[in-house]
Amino acid sequence: MPRWLAHLLLVVGWLLTPLWAWGASYFGLWAGALLGLSVSEPAAMLAVAAAGAAVFGFAALWLWVRFMRRVPHILARHMAPRASQEQAVIAAAD
Repeated sequence: MPRWLAHLLLVVGWLLTPLWAWGASYFGLWAGALLGLSVSEPAAMLAVAAAGAAVFGFAALWLWVRFMRRVPHILARHMAPRASQEQAVIAAAD
């Protein structure tokens, strides 16, 4: 894969992350609202809908973190060196 394409995919992935989490929480809210229709108490309906949004939103974030842990080579390019390793990195770049 060309380096520019890897960088483009990384940037697009990070920019789309909030949209994925928002979409997942919106879908969870919708599913929770459908499930809440079977409850007669209005406060319970809202609680079921909010719980659905939270579960789906956190599940999307959890999946993203798992994905990013499986591809550490993508993250390694964007990590800053530790203070104790800065001189070695500068010397290696020359």
